[in-house]
Amino acid sequence: MPRSAEKTSGSDKSWPYAAGYDNCPEVLVPTPLTVTGTIPPWLEGALYRSGPGSYDLKSESGKDVHIQHWFDGLAQVHRYEIQKGGKVSYRSRNTSNDLRKRYEKAEKVTGVTFCQRDPCKTIFQKFFTTFKTATVGGEAISGTEINVAVIPTPNFPGLMEKKSADAKSAGGGNPNIRNLIMNTDGNVVQQLDPVTLEPIKLFTYGDIDDYLKTSNLAPAHPCVDPETGEFFTVLLTFGPTAVYRVVRIKQSDKGSDREPDLDVLAEIKSPRPTYMHSFCMTKRYVVVAHWQCDFAGWGLSVIWNGNAWESFKKYDPNVKSSFYVVDRYRGRHVATFECDPYYAFHTVNGFDDGDDIILDIAAYKDHTVIGDYYIDNLRDEVNGKAPQQAVLRRYRLANISKQASLSEESKPKPPTPVSAEIAFELDPSINFELPSINPSRYLNNYRYVYGVNHSGLNNTLIYDRIIKVDLDKVKNGDQKTSVKFWIEDKCTPSEPVFVPTPNATEEDDGVLLSIVLDGGRRTGFMLILNAQTMEEIARAEMPEGKIAPHNFHGMFIPN
Repeated sequence: MPRSAEKTSGSDKSWPYAAGYDNCPEVLVPTPLTVTGTIPPWLEGALYRSGPGSYDLKSESGKDVHIQHWFDGLAQVHRYEIQKGGKVSYRSRNTSNDLRKRYEKAEKVTGVTFCQRDPCKTIFQKFFTTFKTATVGGEAISGTEINVAVIPTPNFPGLMEKKSADAKSAGGGNPNIRNLIMNTDGNVVQQLDPVTLEPIKLFTYGDIDDYLKTSNLAPAHPCVDPETGEFFTVLLTFGPTAVYRVVRIKQSDKGSDREPDLDVLAEIKSPRPTYMHSFCMTKRYVVVAHWQCDFAGWGLSVIWNGNAWESFKKYDPNVKSSFYVVDRYRGRHVATFECDPYYAFHTVNGFDDGDDIILDIAAYKDHTVIGDYYIDNLRDEVNGKAPQQAVLRRYRLANISKQASLSEESKPKPPTPVSAEIAFELDPSINFELPSINPSRYLNNYRYVYGVNHSGLNNTLIYDRIIKVDLDKVKNGDQKTSVKFWIEDKCTPSEPVFVPTPNATEEDDGVLLSIVLDGGRRTGFMLILNAQTMEEIARAEMPEGKIAPHNFHGMFIPN
């Protein structure tokens, strides 16, 4: 019988989850997992997960080196292979070993980080700190000197499989994956072997086009058009005037073994250099969601402080957030919309609705949520501070053609901002993060979205439920019956990944894959849920005493 989608929980119960922030040893050899329940026979392929795997190191002299923030944990990538006959195997690999060695040798975390604070650094040390960017080109390098831990992405244009002497091949014979890259919030990308997860090399967008060599940041989440294979990102260059370059990368007309074609579709100038973790796209437009998380000192404060967190300006309720609309086909910034300030890590989906654009975002009040994710706080299951939670919100950007005509008339001035409309939002009591949808609905109108939720019913600082939201019901004002949950006592789920049933006719006909920490038994498992009912179909349990750490994002590549 399937397990219930919801189980009774009480606030008097402990909810152990801190083991997910322990160091996690890598598992280099595929290890079979114990399957209970029945995995659908059509479900074959690889689930990739990525995120931090280590926080506590020992220097060469035995000194403890502590990485302070969740976002700075040393990268680890995981691969769960679902095989014919319902078998599942697991492997993982640390992918920033050279950076680990540098920290251990220096007896501290060095270089520019996201949130590591160093109160002992002198003014002279701060002055002489500089950015270190990856260098690539020519022969492949090991590519483990930089922490690239956020999201795996397959089939980067122009990056072909690399067959080595021991006959590794892209995807292990899976035609759906030619190569695998890891992205982070910087102008750097890491290529991994899709089967063994071994790092192959690092490269920057500047290695594809010299014009982008001076760019500093890029969202960890690219946008990829599933029909054309085009890869989009937004490169930020710091300076007295911040420059956002909207970039499209596609396979060369000369063949997949050639360097890809890269086009800068638009350059958007702003006085606000901002940390952007993601952006949005429709079939016709790229939308740069310029929320509020601004760097001080033109972005140069990062060099001074050595980390991003201490370099952000304080939240200012008087500074509007913006949406910059870029025409994918004309290559032009055609409209700007404004709204009250907010912050976000993740956009959910975007689509064209007649002459309007619809954008769904998991929005926070402000960026102070980043400070809630220091490891010492997250490990404190008794007195830690619960992080600020996000709300699922829909924006409407209206009359794009009209705005494009007006901006054409006003050239060379940038488009005049007009107001964005909040179409609806989920009740703030039903918080929402780490969104996932049926991939066939990406860039299209859709009904269902999945994510994680903090119930507030248990003694846990982080997510304890998987949530399903019916957007049609929310749009029609029915908040009460618009959501379904999965929860299990003392279990902490990760971002769910939707895998559709082949030839399905219903949008929610498929399964959800989530990596779950069972804090009560100090082990973990891959959970498989019926995406319609939110009931468990099967699980693949890790060996006793083995867990996968709390990580960020994943993707499934079917065979």
